[in-house]
Amino acid sequence: MATYKSSGKLDLESPAVEFIEHLTRKKNHVSFFFAAVDLRFEVEPKDSETRAVTISIHGNLTESYKTAKATFTVAPVDDLTASCLAYTFEFEKISQNIEDKKIVESLLTYISLSDVSYKRKFKHNSIDTGYPAEKYFKDFVNAFENDDEVDLGGVDWQKRTFTMSFISAPSMMENFETIKVTITIIQKKEGSRVKWSIEVEKIDDDTQEPDSFLFIACSIRETIQSKFRN
Repeated sequence: MATYKSSGKLDLESPAVEFIEHLTRKKNHVSFFFAAVDLRFEVEPKDSETRAVTISIHGNLTESYKTAKATFTVAPVDDLTASCLAYTFEFEKISQNIEDKKIVESLLTYISLSDVSYKRKFKHNSIDTGYPAEKYFKDFVNAFENDDEVDLGGVDWQKRTFTMSFISAPSMMENFETIKVTITIIQKKEGSRVKWSIEVEKIDDDTQEPDSFLFIACSIRETIQSKFRN
């Protein structure tokens, strides 16, 4: 049975201790970005002294593996206001249908987005509003139907969900063949919550453009926020 490993480092904006506490605040995480629509991460207990943690990876991209896991160690840098994450991914393969790169890139994208979200105190995949979900969903659908940059589809009025594909956004499409966003509006006790997931298809699977993922995530959040009712 073949084993594949991938190691490297990722710079973070957050301080080391604060970020590892943020990452391990809950056991189960779900990716909302990239090709891994159903990728889930289970965080094992951390080593507080070394700031190391092991993550088991599950979901739709892991069917070709007996095991898929990642080990992260977060170390402070410079004046302790930022940090560096050292990572090692390890896969035990059971078939030749290899998804190593997608899993690595998806989890590192999740880490980068978590870092920026924690540091800047906002979420990349949800916004709370003060409006009722049913009315807000209707306004959202109407707004995106009249947006020349996207193609609207999959509108489900009962579940209050729809998809939009970007068709004319040169700054976002430079490295990607397709960018699709699935938006769902959930009724809360007071107001509603807009949640979304992002799925992309890269032009070249062999290139890794971590900054472009962050740019797309921020751009999509701004696009969604611009449709809010005044």
